[in-house]
Amino acid sequence: MTQFREVLMADFTLTKPLISGKKGIPSRRGNIGYALFVLFCFWVGAQVLTAVVHAPAVWEHLMPLPDPGRPHIEMGLAVGTLFGLIPFLAGCAVVGIVAFVIRIRRYF
Repeated sequence: MTQFREVLMADFTLTKPLISGKKGIPSRRGNIGYALFVLFCFWVGAQVLTAVVHAPAVWEHLMPLPDPGRPHIEMGLAVGTLFGLIPFLAGCAVVGIVAFVIRIRRYF
């Protein structure tokens, strides 16, 4: 039983601390790897969008034809701004404030 407990309680040590105040020097290989990762993510996103658009009946579901039985609703620029742009900017401001507070708290 003692041997089994020692096997489960292995010690893992890391060569570098996971969270440190020092920033590493970016390498050319790291930058190329990151750029390839971003391009791969864009490629996968494009493939998913292509698959969704070309799937049967998905396009018709996303972009329905106007039905004469339904009322026609027109949304003006002011309504779109009020319910679209303003909440987006407010969310960005909240995320920015949280990031700023976290950055300030790190120095104190």
